[in-house]
Amino acid sequence: MIEAGAGIASLIVNPAAGRARLLAAQLSAIRELLARRGYRTEIFATTSEPGSAEAWAREAAERSAAVFACGGDGTVHGVVQGMAGSACPLGVVPLGTANALARNLGLPLDPLGALTQLMNYQPQAIPLGEIVSSAGTRRFTVMAGCGPDGALVHALDSRLKSRFGRQAYYLHAARLFTTRRWPAFRVSYRLAGSAEWRHAEAAAVMASRIPDLGGLFSGLTRAARLDHPHLHVHLLRAPAQLSFPAWFGLTKLGLPNPWLTTVDMEELLCTPLGARPVYAQADGEPLGTLPMTLRIVPGALRLLMPG
Repeated sequence: MIEAGAGIASLIVNPAAGRARLLAAQLSAIRELLARRGYRTEIFATTSEPGSAEAWAREAAERSAAVFACGGDGTVHGVVQGMAGSACPLGVVPLGTANALARNLGLPLDPLGALTQLMNYQPQAIPLGEIVSSAGTRRFTVMAGCGPDGALVHALDSRLKSRFGRQAYYLHAARLFTTRRWPAFRVSYRLAGSAEWRHAEAAAVMASRIPDLGGLFSGLTRAARLDHPHLHVHLLRAPAQLSFPAWFGLTKLGLPNPWLTTVDMEELLCTPLGARPVYAQADGEPLGTLPMTLRIVPGALRLLMPG
C-alpha cells in the first residue's frame, strides 16, 4: 500500500486517450481522491513528440512519492522508459484502447475505480523485457516481437486505432494477411539457464510478459508472468499465413501445434535472411526493423501490484 500523505503524486496523462470534457472530469475526480489521501498532485500532459512520456516520467520520478501513467499501453510504455531503474513506484490508470497491462493487474477500467484499488496495491520490483532494434533500446511490460505483428503495428494509423480501437487492429490485420507474404528470418537463442546458443528460422517471434493479451489473443500466452525471470517466447515457423491462424485455432482447441515452439529463454537475436524488411514492435509501439535482440533486465521497475 502507498503511504498516505507522503508527498507528490504525479499523473502522466495522454490527452488523446479520451474525449476532452470526459478526461477533464476524470482527472478532477482523481485529484480529489489523491487529495483526500494527503497527496499534492502534479499533472504532466504528453504530446505527440517522441520521448514526451519518457521525459516527463524521468522528471516526475525524481521528486514524487508515486507516478501514475494515465492512458493506454502505449502511454505506459513511454512512462516505463523514464521510470526504469527508479525507486519511485508506478501505478497504471487505464484510459486507453486495449489496457492489457491494467487488465492483467486486476484493475477495473474505470479510472477512478482503478486508482482506488491501486491505493491498496504494493510496490513490487519486477523484471522488464528489453528490446534492441534499429529504433534503439526500449523496455517493455506487455510483449515484444517481430514479423506480421510488427508490420501491422508499423502500418496501423494511430488515429484509426484511437477512434475504432481493437476493430481497427483486426480489420487491418485481415487486410495485411491477405495481401502480403512474410519473409522468414534467423533466430539465435539461449534457453533459460543455458549458455549454449541454438538456431532456427521463424516467420514470427513474440515474447510475452502477461498471461492474457486480450481480444483474439486471449489464451495464447497463459504461462507468461510479469515477475518471470526469463523471456517467455513463441516461435512461429514459416509460412506465417499458416502458422499464425494455426496458433489461434489449435491453442483454443487445446491441440498440439507443429508450427509453434514455446520456450523460456535468456536471450534471443533475430536477423534478416534477405533484403525485405522485418518489422519489430514492443507494447504495440513500432520499433524499426531487424536485427532485433531481446533480453530481461532484473528488478528494473517498481510496479504497484496486488499483494
